[in-house]
Amino acid sequence: MKKHNTFSIILLTVVAVLALSACGTKPQTNNNAPQGADQPQTQQPQATPEPVAEPQVKKGTGVYNGAADPHTVEIETNGEAQSFQLGEGLDTVIAGLKEGDPVAFEYTEKAVEDDATAKQLTLTKIQKTEASTDSSQNGSSGQQVGGNRAKTQTFELNLEGKKEKQTATLAKGEGYSLYVFDPMSLFPDQNRVALAVDDNYYAEITKLPSNFNLDELQKDGEKDLASIGKVQKLDKAAVPQALTSSRLFLQANGSKITQQYIVVENTTGAFSVKVNIPHGEPAEGFESFIYTSLESLQANK
Repeated sequence: MKKHNTFSIILLTVVAVLALSACGTKPQTNNNAPQGADQPQTQQPQATPEPVAEPQVKKGTGVYNGAADPHTVEIETNGEAQSFQLGEGLDTVIAGLKEGDPVAFEYTEKAVEDDATAKQLTLTKIQKTEASTDSSQNGSSGQQVGGNRAKTQTFELNLEGKKEKQTATLAKGEGYSLYVFDPMSLFPDQNRVALAVDDNYYAEITKLPSNFNLDELQKDGEKDLASIGKVQKLDKAAVPQALTSSRLFLQANGSKITQQYIVVENTTGAFSVKVNIPHGEPAEGFESFIYTSLESLQANK
């Protein structure tokens, strides 16, 4: 009986040891997993596309020579014929032009692939002008237009401190005509003479009725120029020498621009003119040209 009890105790002890060993066993960790499999992925920064530069719009004037094909036209400028691709919507404008029409236009340049010297010219805007800007179109100064004014006339101007002779071409607006120099064009639909290279330099012309009131015009001019700066009325001594026919000359100077309101009167009629002159390199030459042109204003008979 004693042996039986001893055997039972030994058996229970072995079972207990085995049970404790089983509880203390830990599952093995798989260390063979690929390195970094459980690590978060690092996102590479996406490259920001470079902005595409807008093509620079250039301006020019010349003579329309016609269409080479439905998408290409030829314009003679500075004595040289150039081909231009038509921009969107310009086919209807081109349809209204005739060969030999003087035109003002805007265009862009694009380099031609595999040819560093060639450029593709694309028109973005074109319109007929009244005055030819090509000196070869001036004709002789003795040729008459409408029986009373020569097609061209030579004037003496003060340019960059020197006196020069320049030939201008007769142009007709709404109820008037005047001589316009090569750097400028008359746009009859706007009654505006503008510098070809930068049409922010311009003069807007309005033919006045015969019974105009100068005092009322001065009030209108002062009101119109007030947004630019202090309005000054120039006396005769301060008025540009080219404008001997001016009856009124108002001027306002801003930080970036000068505007003028001028009333011109001669034996043919009277006109009010708003002149816009940005502060820039073309200003001096523009003033010499525009004052001489305004002095040549005549009302149509």
